Amino acid sequence: MTSTTPAAEIVADAQLAVASEAQGATHCAFVNGGVPGGAAFVPLTGGTCQVPQILKGDVYVFLASAGPATGVLSDDITVAGPMVVQIS
Repeated sequence: MTSTTPAAEIVADAQLAVASEAQGATHCAFVNGGVPGGAAFVPLTGGTCQVPQILKGDVYVFLASAGPATGVLSDDITVAGPMVVQIS
């Protein structure tokens, strides 16, 4: 899993472009210590996902096959990752 978005452009509300050979991904899961449940899930559309406004600093990004409202990223829905990004 990689990103084609330049590091300087990874900010809240920006589109993060991700590339992966993994199949079945429908959501990006952004994981850091400040998210209720552990992860912020956003839809993956056309190889991009919107960086959530609530995140800043070092964040782990995963691709997931679901986006549970609980915010819990589990092994059974993880299809790729982690990828570490710095959100400014």
